[in-house]
Amino acid sequence: MNKQIIIAANWKMNPSSLQESNELINNILESSNQTNNKIIICPPFTFIYPLSQYIKNSNIYLGAQDCYTKISGAFTGETSISMLSSLGCSYILVGHSERRTIFNETNKKINKKINLVINEGLNCILCIGENKNEYEKGMNKEICSIQLTECLLNINENDLDKIIIAYEPVWAIGTGLNATPEIAEDVHSYIRYWISNKYSEDIAKKMCILYGGSVNPDNINNILQKDNINGVLVGGASLDSNKFNKLINFKYNN
Repeated sequence: MNKQIIIAANWKMNPSSLQESNELINNILESSNQTNNKIIICPPFTFIYPLSQYIKNSNIYLGAQDCYTKISGAFTGETSISMLSSLGCSYILVGHSERRTIFNETNKKINKKINLVINEGLNCILCIGENKNEYEKGMNKEICSIQLTECLLNINENDLDKIIIAYEPVWAIGTGLNATPEIAEDVHSYIRYWISNKYSEDIAKKMCILYGGSVNPDNINNILQKDNINGVLVGGASLDSNKFNKLINFKYNN
């Protein structure tokens, strides 16, 4: 296979200290220059600047886990796109299931963030996916369709090169469960079909679609063997440098 592989990391609210963050990124840097895969790391806001200094001469791209829907103003506790951009962030994670479920973010709000990210010249990683109840009812494609329709509202095809879609079945995030490669490929294929139907077949072929949900060194090969899966969004395994280094240096094993 000869496709661009993206290994993106979402550290969530981890690690617990700046010292641990520095140690983690130093361990990752030791092996990151050995790969042709594209690496994106999304640390907590508090660690973005120091991490940016560590990776500025590396092949690692810096991302943020979220952003606010306004550029500036009296919004205590929020972080704007311009702030993140000034720190070197080129990717913003938008619509993660934890933002949706814990912080009640709607597709409408996510759509505002996507538009803002694009307008500010950054790249967006849009997370979509169904919960366990929806999956058991066979609604995974229906839920993805609804989320894509509402989150990409008024996004034109010229902007899609700034968007990566990450399919993360909610029931597989942090649970140790993961969708089988066949289930993941089926949904990824549908997402590509949706893009083709909404925009064009050419755009759909170029669309980068990641899988997320308990990805680890033991299952990544089977996942990335699938034609419609272009990379992975990693949670827990990205906090273990030994595991993450294996992921970022992944090569196909046919």
